[in-house]
Amino acid sequence: MRTKLKKYVDIFPNESHLVEFIAEHNHELLSEEEAYFLLSHCTITKEYENRILLLKDAGLRVPQIMRVMESEKNVKHGYLSFIPKDVYNLLIYISSERKNDANDLLHYYQVEKEENCNFQYSYKFDRDRKLEHIFWSPTHCFDWYQKFGDVAFDTTYKINAYDKPFGNFVGIDNQGRTILFGCALLRNETTNAFSWLMKVFMPLKSPKTILTDQQEMPLTKHAFCMWHITSKFSGWFTALLCKQYSQLCASFYQLYKVDTQEEFENQWPQVIEKFNMQNNKHVLGLYGIRRYWVPAYLHDYFFAEMTTIGRSESINTFVKQFRNSHVCLS
Repeated sequence: MRTKLKKYVDIFPNESHLVEFIAEHNHELLSEEEAYFLLSHCTITKEYENRILLLKDAGLRVPQIMRVMESEKNVKHGYLSFIPKDVYNLLIYISSERKNDANDLLHYYQVEKEENCNFQYSYKFDRDRKLEHIFWSPTHCFDWYQKFGDVAFDTTYKINAYDKPFGNFVGIDNQGRTILFGCALLRNETTNAFSWLMKVFMPLKSPKTILTDQQEMPLTKHAFCMWHITSKFSGWFTALLCKQYSQLCASFYQLYKVDTQEEFENQWPQVIEKFNMQNNKHVLGLYGIRRYWVPAYLHDYFFAEMTTIGRSESINTFVKQFRNSHVCLS
């Protein structure tokens, strides 16, 4: 609807003066309900955008996203500050932007490498010439890796904007501080992906020790991080043990702290029998790999406490300083 607004303005060179403003409207004002459909009211805030992307990643279609958000905001159908077309346009725009992210990132790393030859990065394309994996290590990070050889590798983070696992190589310096060696963005968590990553991460030497989520490497003393193991307990044992679950965790932690292999071998069957888990596949599996996670079997190797739950939580906090689940490449 077009209408003429009555106003009087004197125009002078390089300036203007408002002489008179008539507040009376010469047209009928829209009701509060009708105002929702004005273009000036159709906005998707950053909060809404993050929520839309989260619901989209969960597999919801646009009409479903609208219904969920109307329910969450407790508004009538059709009375959000945006309409389905706005959501479609947002998703198209973000999809278009992400297609350019990989090229922008590669160009940035190429320039960085030209300016500093010690900057390390590597990438791999798939058959369709789409970016499959990428690894990068800034100069100071790679220098730290040459100096400190103990590494923790973790892919429990994920960049939801691309639905890709984000891996980071971290270690501990002489003051016990968490330091970053390098990062990677992988298409998936397959053996081939990890094999490629380990090869590009170690062009000069293998780490002395490495902590991962049960993925082995040759030429390196391998251990499993306690945090990765205990993080799976709730899924393995909660339904099975119910109220006894917390008791199992306490008993397991006591086993973890024993000083000798003999103590562990003596106490393990007692704990397992107490909870009647002699034939549980997860328990049998943990016992089979005990030499990789029980400190009593790892006395001859230095891990700077990186196997502990506390250190893993410290690393988790460290990584979250630099990224969140919707961060983009460029």
